[in-house]
Amino acid sequence: MSQNPDPNLPLPDVDENLRAREENYQHTQNFNMFQEAMLRHAEENHIPYKATFELTPRCSMKCRMCYMRLDPPQIKEQGRELTAKEWISLGRMAAEAGTLDLLLTGGEPMLRPDFAEIYTAFTEMGFLLRVFTNATLVTPEIMDLLRERPPQAMEITLYGASPETYARLGGWAEGYSRAIRAVDELRGFLPSLKLKTTIVRDNAKDFAALHAFAQERALRLELTSMPFPAVRGAISTALEDRLTVDELLAFYAEHGVAVESDSCGAPDPDDRKSLFCGAGLNTYSILWNGDMVACNVDDDPQRPVGRPLEEGFQAAWDKLAVFRQNKPLPEPCRACPAFVQCGCCAVHHRIESGAYDRQARYVCDFSRRVTGNDPINY
Repeated sequence: MSQNPDPNLPLPDVDENLRAREENYQHTQNFNMFQEAMLRHAEENHIPYKATFELTPRCSMKCRMCYMRLDPPQIKEQGRELTAKEWISLGRMAAEAGTLDLLLTGGEPMLRPDFAEIYTAFTEMGFLLRVFTNATLVTPEIMDLLRERPPQAMEITLYGASPETYARLGGWAEGYSRAIRAVDELRGFLPSLKLKTTIVRDNAKDFAALHAFAQERALRLELTSMPFPAVRGAISTALEDRLTVDELLAFYAEHGVAVESDSCGAPDPDDRKSLFCGAGLNTYSILWNGDMVACNVDDDPQRPVGRPLEEGFQAAWDKLAVFRQNKPLPEPCRACPAFVQCGCCAVHHRIESGAYDRQARYVCDFSRRVTGNDPINY
């Protein structure tokens, strides 16, 4: 995988890699400072600053560990995808309500034949646009659009380091070459491009090659090693395919990878909370069927759900204010020495254990063992 697949797209030398990486890092840090200030202001004033628009639950890949992909039969049972006109209308509503940071995702958003129409409309509304994609469907037309109207950031998920892994894990061998070609063209004009991968048993051996691929191109590779169980009726075998705690510990030791998590940031037990993000405070998601929710991972039937196209944006947003209620911290988390490194929020606890206040054993065992603590006796 470390070989450049297109001789017309030469790799930069090592010194250029380091220079580009440092320059991109500084730009990112400056933007992060701006984002943090804006998010604080939005939280204090209950402004819906940051949004995720889930344009479709469908995907070009059929990855077994995906926690949210739906196929047409499941979609039909749950509703219908919004039209381009409806998404564009929601974009206008969001902009008027104060949304600035807008993520477009799926499924695979570029699977929609009207992706260019939706994306173009959003670029004209003043959003800081981000796109999550697997880059298997970046056609020449979409590439030209992204070059003409570049997003503020783009994150590309790679599933392995060979066509064989793509076929085995996601059912489409050709997706590998399509993604690699797209990465090498996009990196030429998107300084904030980032790569991601999710490690399961069927692609763990590809990680070294994926890491080398990213390093050669001065791109950051973000690792997810504990995929979520399926939510919202998704087709997934993540629980069977993900590494065991013992396998995870061996993987991190073999590759010398630092364990990263969404830090809970509260070592003092009296200050610990069960939610660490801005869900329902300054952040929201609109799902493929038009539902507005505080968190697109939470599928609790009792969660607040707004319908902005039917009741208006503000009324839908106001419903989400109660999302953070009745989500107590699991008792073992209150004094756990691994709490700061764990990053397991109330929603993650629920989708793993079935209850917001019952800890996710898989995440808990790994976090305690990787920090040198014994697992809890259940």
